[in-house]
Amino acid sequence: MPQPYRVEALALHQVGVFDDVSIDFKPIASAERDANKAEIHLFTGPNGCGKSTLLYALAEIFDINNSNSLIRRRFRGSDSYVDFLFDGKTGRYGASLKHSKQKNRYGYFLRISGYSSDTYFFGYGLRETEQNELPKYKQIINNSQPNPRYWNFQFAYAAFAYSGQRTLRDTSLATIQQITNSPFEFALSFDGSVRPQVLLQWIANNRTQSALAKADGDNKAAQVYDQALNRITALIRDICDLELEFRLERSLLAVTVLVNGDTIYFDNLPDGLKSIISWVADLALRLEAIPWQEQRDVFSQPIILLLDEVDIHLHPKWQRRILPAIQTLLPNAQIFVSTHSPFVVGSVEDAWVYRLPEPGQGNGIIEGVQSGAGKSYRLILNEVFGIDDEFDIETEALFDEFYRLRDRFMKDQQGREVLLEAAGKLAARGEEAALIVSRELRQIARVTGQELSFA
Repeated sequence: MPQPYRVEALALHQVGVFDDVSIDFKPIASAERDANKAEIHLFTGPNGCGKSTLLYALAEIFDINNSNSLIRRRFRGSDSYVDFLFDGKTGRYGASLKHSKQKNRYGYFLRISGYSSDTYFFGYGLRETEQNELPKYKQIINNSQPNPRYWNFQFAYAAFAYSGQRTLRDTSLATIQQITNSPFEFALSFDGSVRPQVLLQWIANNRTQSALAKADGDNKAAQVYDQALNRITALIRDICDLELEFRLERSLLAVTVLVNGDTIYFDNLPDGLKSIISWVADLALRLEAIPWQEQRDVFSQPIILLLDEVDIHLHPKWQRRILPAIQTLLPNAQIFVSTHSPFVVGSVEDAWVYRLPEPGQGNGIIEGVQSGAGKSYRLILNEVFGIDDEFDIETEALFDEFYRLRDRFMKDQQGREVLLEAAGKLAARGEEAALIVSRELRQIARVTGQELSFA
């Protein structure tokens, strides 16, 4: 069955590179779909085609309304707006000259079905009588009180956004203290979502609480404190084939990572590993801190997760594994991912892939195609990324010239020496190119009856 609390559709008008574009986000239709896996939507396309713009537009559905929001910077003018369908309710937000407080500056409006459709919402708060879940969510995450214990609200879902930047770094810990930061602090900012100081404090707190519980002989409580970190280390093992353990060093009061038996400070971690730990651990600490409506494993709570090129620092082997691992870790998530990697696109069976058009051609409906197992990376490069080349640019140019000379020779059997010279240049490029050229020359010889070989 579909994930709960889904974004079902998105349409952008005069935003970024898009004039008018719309996307329906369908659940995976296969009856064989594993209900214990997240729903994944993949945005692909050339640089500048609007992948990040779509993620920013999705983030704004849930984010607080502020003048520095990522999507508002991409509004072209007073006619810019975004339509969306979330959890069965329609909404629209965008720029507005009519509701601007200053002449020649754009105001901002938000309308959501069930919430006074003609009311313009500037982020100043909502009436207590308002029952629509989404406006209430947007109000609460902007609450001035940072700690959720002060909120008289329980969350049915939550939304988070991360980029693949390697943001985690060593920071000093003066003391072990409780975290009072809101779990929604910068939660939809992508580059700013990971908070190194908060993240290391959370790891230190869990290690400390677990050690104290074990000292008291309460192993059950210790397991609770260890659970989230154990899930993260299991995820890293699945993706990276590395054995990890988060440690709290007593002498310097610092958090380190034991990687395959070696103690490493965060600053010295490989970029790819640092990137994965950064956003996955930050997500875990946020999920733990949220007062949920339904009590269950925090990784199984309904969330909307936006990931902007989280594969950029990863080895291809890790790129192939990260989404399947996340898909299993977060079974009730709807995940939107931008990527340039054929290894990411080819890594998940149950997902929708949206190939965005070239910049300036972003109009109409963008249809998703279902991903599936059994596709070669060569086929994915061709179908999804529009790349049918197999070699580097220079070698491909030599092949183009060779095939041009081959076709001319097959037509009138003129230019034999020039053809063999082109074949020799290709053969010198490498063993694979030499095998292809040799096969072609044998085929030409069979058809023309002329002996063709190169030194």
